[in-house]
Amino acid sequence: MIMAKFELNLTNIDKASQTVTDFLSNEKVAPKEVQRIRLSVEEILLKYFDAADNGVNFEVITSKRFRTLKIELAVAGDSIDPFADGDGEGTILNNLLANLGLAPTWRYRNGKNIITFTAKKQRKMSQISQLGIAILAAIALGCICLMLPNKVSTFVSASLVTPLFDTFMGLLSAIAGPIIFLSVAWGICGIGDMATFGKIGKKMIGRFLLVSVIVGAVMTVLFALFFKTSASGGAAFEFSDLYEMILDIIPDNLFSPFIEGNSLQIIFIAIIVGLTMLFLGNRIPIMMSAIDQLNMVMQTIMSAVSSFIPFFVFGSIFNMIVGGNLLSVAKSYKLIVVMLLGDLVLMAAYLFLVSVRKKVAPLTLFKKLMPTYIIGLTTASAVAAYQTNISTCEKKLGIDKKLIDIGIPLGQVIFMPGAIVLFVAAAFGMAETYGVAITPIWMLTVFIISVILAIAAPPVPGAALTCYTILFMQLGIPTEAIAVVIALNVILEFVATAVNLFCLQTELVELSGSLQTLKTEVLRNKAV
Repeated sequence: MIMAKFELNLTNIDKASQTVTDFLSNEKVAPKEVQRIRLSVEEILLKYFDAADNGVNFEVITSKRFRTLKIELAVAGDSIDPFADGDGEGTILNNLLANLGLAPTWRYRNGKNIITFTAKKQRKMSQISQLGIAILAAIALGCICLMLPNKVSTFVSASLVTPLFDTFMGLLSAIAGPIIFLSVAWGICGIGDMATFGKIGKKMIGRFLLVSVIVGAVMTVLFALFFKTSASGGAAFEFSDLYEMILDIIPDNLFSPFIEGNSLQIIFIAIIVGLTMLFLGNRIPIMMSAIDQLNMVMQTIMSAVSSFIPFFVFGSIFNMIVGGNLLSVAKSYKLIVVMLLGDLVLMAAYLFLVSVRKKVAPLTLFKKLMPTYIIGLTTASAVAAYQTNISTCEKKLGIDKKLIDIGIPLGQVIFMPGAIVLFVAAAFGMAETYGVAITPIWMLTVFIISVILAIAAPPVPGAALTCYTILFMQLGIPTEAIAVVIALNVILEFVATAVNLFCLQTELVELSGSLQTLKTEVLRNKAV
């Protein structure tokens, strides 16, 4: 950690901006990202300069953890939120962007305004390349081990690879509950206040939630056609079962859900805590700051864990080859097929809906949606596609700018229909592979949990892995199924991310149309 102290004046604002630029450039951050942060630093410091008296000091603190770089500005003086505006929407937007790692955060502590920026070093190799290398290495080394004496291959698998893999799975289980809780709680209380929530959130969030429920229900029914279902062997559908499941969402105490890993109860507690904090607002600044910081801590941990995913994809596939369990992956081909089918049905439905309702040629609309879709498909990152997403929505789809500013960051956090398709397909596929009875009440549970997890999952790489842990635990699917899904997730998460972005763009077209702010001439223009 490096700290530099300055007096707040125009000359030192320039010096501080250069300090930040040098730090980020030396750490190999993308030039475009460096420029964005530098301009933000200058703008924020100028706001404090205009509001402050002479002689005020500020500090620039730079540090790095794993691949994440952090820049803090600490400006002494009265509490001034540099992101607040008259109607509160600026604060909401900034909180949403901060949750995606695309904007700074502000808090007031010990007489100082603290603004925190985060950035990441450029990857020397893309994520898909790393995963490809891990898969090829696992196959090659696994085949070599099969040719070695049985004692040697057993030692490598049982004594070296398996303990490492089990440790990783244990870590995922340990952080799954807390990261879901903090993501949901901070996502709610980070909106700002109840009035602002009601003003900008009701229609948009309502549509996102309604579509998520519809997608979950349709995919559960659709996928049931491809798997062997049963009216018995688990639990037959009865109203008492549904009633009991609803009541079980309410925990007996605050601690058992985290100890037992009960995801529905954890999310219930998170919603209650988030709404209460939203209602109390500025009366609990310490609590708000604590939740914010804990959320940042857990997301940093998740980001660090996700950087090791290629190693554990390697371990999963290697162990399957050496242990002769590769057949489990082969049997799961149906999971991939039904998921891709579900994604095609979902995308075709949206394409047809928008084309008919907005009177735009399907091919024209498809071409406009493809750039963002391809970035999601090749990076598995909605954040990587963020700028392209914004540009496409405004310049090619004719969506209102104000709706884009709120809708894209909010949608990338809570609207993930592609993830719903993924979770439902994974549940059906692994249940069939491991002999878990697929009954009506089981399917209802799949529907509910898949929708909730897709909404609650934090927008960070590798979050799907924590969701598999929660999903399978709730459905009675053996934990060894997670190893199979991790191997398949190389394909699944990339497709799910691309579908999320495709659906978000088309949903925003529909929402903009319903608000009568859609520029239909832009949407229909083939030349754009």
